[in-house]
Amino acid sequence: MNNEIENIKKEIIKNVDLKKLTLAELRKTMHVKGETMWAYFNNALNELEEEGQIYLDDEGYYKKFDSKQLGKVQGNIHIDRLGNGFVFIEHNGHKIKYLINEENLNGALEGDTVVLTDIHHGKTNYADAKVEKIVKRAKGRTVFEYAGEGEFIPYTIHGNVTVICPKEELKQIVTGHRVLVNIGKEKIATISNKAVFEGHIAKIIGHKDDPDIEISTIASQHGFFKEFPEDVIEQLKTIPDHVRPEDFENRKDLRGQRIFTIDGIDTKDMDDAVSIKKNILGYYLLSVHIADVSYYIKEGTPLDIEAAKRGTSAYLADSVIPMFPHQISNGICSLNENQDRLTKTVDMLISPNGEILDYNIYDSVVNSKKKMNYNAVNQILETGIIPKGYEPFVNDLKIMHELSQKMNKINKNSGKVDFASNEIKVITTPTGDPIEFKPQIQKTGERLIENFMVAANSCVAEYYRWLETPEVYRTHGTPNEDHLIEALKTLKKEKLCSKEEVDRLINKIKNSHYNSSDLNFFLDHFKNSENYQIISLMLLKSMSKAKYSSTCDGHYGLGLKYYTHFTSPIRRHPDLMVHRLTEPFQKYSLSKINKYYSLLPDICTHDSEMEREADQAEKEVLDLKMAEYMQREYENDTTKIYKGRIIEMTPYDTKIKLDNNIIGHVTPQDLAHAKATGHNQKLKLGEKVYVLIKEISIPHRVIYFNLNYKELSKTKQKVKK
Repeated sequence: MNNEIENIKKEIIKNVDLKKLTLAELRKTMHVKGETMWAYFNNALNELEEEGQIYLDDEGYYKKFDSKQLGKVQGNIHIDRLGNGFVFIEHNGHKIKYLINEENLNGALEGDTVVLTDIHHGKTNYADAKVEKIVKRAKGRTVFEYAGEGEFIPYTIHGNVTVICPKEELKQIVTGHRVLVNIGKEKIATISNKAVFEGHIAKIIGHKDDPDIEISTIASQHGFFKEFPEDVIEQLKTIPDHVRPEDFENRKDLRGQRIFTIDGIDTKDMDDAVSIKKNILGYYLLSVHIADVSYYIKEGTPLDIEAAKRGTSAYLADSVIPMFPHQISNGICSLNENQDRLTKTVDMLISPNGEILDYNIYDSVVNSKKKMNYNAVNQILETGIIPKGYEPFVNDLKIMHELSQKMNKINKNSGKVDFASNEIKVITTPTGDPIEFKPQIQKTGERLIENFMVAANSCVAEYYRWLETPEVYRTHGTPNEDHLIEALKTLKKEKLCSKEEVDRLINKIKNSHYNSSDLNFFLDHFKNSENYQIISLMLLKSMSKAKYSSTCDGHYGLGLKYYTHFTSPIRRHPDLMVHRLTEPFQKYSLSKINKYYSLLPDICTHDSEMEREADQAEKEVLDLKMAEYMQREYENDTTKIYKGRIIEMTPYDTKIKLDNNIIGHVTPQDLAHAKATGHNQKLKLGEKVYVLIKEISIPHRVIYFNLNYKELSKTKQKVKK
């Protein structure tokens, strides 16, 4: 079928390249007859339009998509919560960013494939444009609030958009309901300046007055739901709540060993445990034990299908939407203290200097002797204070710490890039009200567990790459050199980095003498700078994102040739797939191997997409909590002045991080207004500023600031004196 469609696509392009043709004319010219031929022809037309090879104009004519001749471009649109739309297009090796104002989105949603028109190029690599039409919906899923009388108001999206849903669907909703709507791509009307689309109610999220409705709204929009389907609930009845004698078959019994878990203090889904031994010659035997979820979740069952659909658990502030129901995630598969549990173990023989010499992967059964938390472990390793109940494990923890420090050196030498963490954690009351925003700092215990999990993941990846059997890999490509150089030039221009260090790294990149160790050396040079986090963030943004792949292409950020995700099967679907694929390859029939080879690319793509959805949902919930916090602050004092620092500047947004770790925005219009009223101070990246709250939007999870130039002027005068 694919070959047939490709041949039809070539013929369509050949015909529209000669002259523009209507659908009827094109069909007649190509002698399209019969239902099968018509289906192929229609699919080929849709694919060509989505690929941006042909263009359908308002008069119904198909023509070749010639950007220069048409004065239009086509690409995928991204829309931030300020309402800014932007499309990146490569032109002759240069990337141009097309900016679309909220009033010109024309119903486009995040990720949609759109055609842009009314393009006005500026002096830089930016251009203003309008959305002419939507070629393809990315998800076609968004949230509306029902206002009654058939009227739907968009809740989380920007632009004048509404939908018309079938009358029979309206019977199940009442005024004030938040609903997830599948929205069509064809605009069917314009009413009162609103673009009207056909819609279908996919899910009732809840009522606007329900507790936690905002978090439920965010989760639903990104494809995460607290409820599990009925067939999943039915299958749970067949899952045991304890390890049975028959489950021990072909497993190594490790229950007598001193094995323990180390997690966050509130963690309930514990999928990894560790143990260690050190001999008199200084060699280490490090063992990582991972919950054997695949033993209970068989392929093709309702639990497996639902896990594949979700892709990951979503951690949203103080709540979790798990990939598996709690009976699995907190029960039989969680390595709970003093409970027998089935696991897959990776034993690693490690040299006295921290190098992995050999490893063994096998099925096991363990009994965790202690549920440890990072706070207590850090107290032991950083201050020497031993909390009650940890006494029998102190020596093991000290040996682990010793090994982890050696691993740090080896990881750095191998090219692991150590970016600064920009993560913020919200602290809430028992009712979910935000009270504090703290930086996520990786301390000794967190780094120790990360090192051990990375080691286990790399061993599993190396082994199955050597076997050449189907596998899911975690890959991270080398950065685009142009993007990295552009970020470095910005750092130099803003005087955040020394000219000499920037030029030295740029020269290495241009002369192809550059690797991740050079980037590490560069970052180390500025580690004590007050701008270190901004420098790190800018370079991180120039990197490609890690993803899941059926091919072993290495992990640039970790400096590893072989890498996968094996250590979190309770909360990540790719890890479950890796567990399922760790059967001895002798068990694989040729048909089974070929089946996985054909399925894995799509599975990896979906899992990568759901990981991004979960990350975005997590970020939106954090922004929601920031907005709720500042809303409360504003209601108490509308004149309060806050101190912060500019952490990002673009032509369409200035992002400011306050001293309390709240992040807000100053719009270009407000900056322009300030200049027009006589405030001429030139602002730059990294500069300390004073702001007032201008506006807060809970639906869009965004805080708008106004700059307080009066305080800024006072500060600059003091600095000069």
